[in-house]
Amino acid sequence: MKFTGTVHQQLNVKMKAVNAMCNQQLASTLLVVFKIIFPCLLFLLIWTLNDGRRQLVASAPGRGEKSRNIERPSNQRPKTSRLEEAVCTGDLLDERHHHYEKETDGDYRFTTDRSGPCRLLRYTTDRIVSCFDSLHYAKRWTGNLIKRSNSSLHFMFIGDSRIRQQFYNFVALIPDYDQIRKPIQNSPSFHDEMEITSNILKLRLSYKWRHLIDDSVTDTVHRWATSDPTERPHLLFLSIVVHHMLGSNGADHRLYEEKLKKFAPELGRLANVSQVIWLNQYPVVELPEKIYDHNTYIYSEKIDNYNTAIRRVLENENNGIRIWDSSGPLAEEYIRSCAVLKRDEIVLDYGRPYLFKEAAYADCNDYIHTGYSALSQATNLLYNDICNNAMKFD
Repeated sequence: MKFTGTVHQQLNVKMKAVNAMCNQQLASTLLVVFKIIFPCLLFLLIWTLNDGRRQLVASAPGRGEKSRNIERPSNQRPKTSRLEEAVCTGDLLDERHHHYEKETDGDYRFTTDRSGPCRLLRYTTDRIVSCFDSLHYAKRWTGNLIKRSNSSLHFMFIGDSRIRQQFYNFVALIPDYDQIRKPIQNSPSFHDEMEITSNILKLRLSYKWRHLIDDSVTDTVHRWATSDPTERPHLLFLSIVVHHMLGSNGADHRLYEEKLKKFAPELGRLANVSQVIWLNQYPVVELPEKIYDHNTYIYSEKIDNYNTAIRRVLENENNGIRIWDSSGPLAEEYIRSCAVLKRDEIVLDYGRPYLFKEAAYADCNDYIHTGYSALSQATNLLYNDICNNAMKFD
């Protein structure tokens, strides 16, 4: 019996030893498996959290463009940096092909119907000098200037005070190396003809006060188009409209259209040998009370009707007559700012408001003349149209 008990005790000890070894081996195996699986689980958890964060950022307003997974509407172009955009070229004055487009952040970007947003250059004195040098050799400007007896570029502005504003803004950016100005000082009415010449720049700039379409204007343009190439401008910039709206001049839309139809053929002939640009009339600041003759007869809705009739007449006459309407949104934004800000910057000089010196940044009491804050940008747009096609850019 003793022998049997001893055997049982030895077997129990051996079984416990075997179980202990098995448990130790199992624990080692589980530890190895845990070391392999835990890093994988940790990596999967981190990746899942990051992916959820990316989806949350992509769905946030204004941040979806940065995600490659978000789908973009077919009519929405990817937003690019201004410096990455190509320089605007072509007919920049025609709103049907080039126009200001409002971004979602409230900014405006100049864009074309062909290739999307493009970059308008900021024309400084140095860049304008380079532009004039390039224009002397550009075929777009009626051929080789050397063939003419007068090889200077000649820009002519004809119209009322609205065109005079454009003339002053255009001249303001041109350096005064050797300018000769006639007259040296304008009369208080500012209804003078002005002439600026520069031999260094080979440039001639002219302004003629013409507030009505009459026989004098028609005869002048006819002479330039047919028999006087030495005085013929390379660019004629004009618009003669608002004074025809006044009661003292008839205020008759049909009468104005008849006058324009007689004048349009002469503009069409000139457009065959020079560039002709007609400025679309800007809207006006609507004053609360009709207290002046001008304010009674001239208002934005009426101007818009005249613009529509003018486009119909000029385009039927000659497609070469360019109509500048792409800067209209600048004037409209200026009018909206007047309604909000009501900034008045009037300084009397010779008994007339300072606005007649065309330097008022904003004068909302002057309902007929768009302020410098908008006109300066319109002038820069005009320089882009004139220069960008002739100059070379990287």
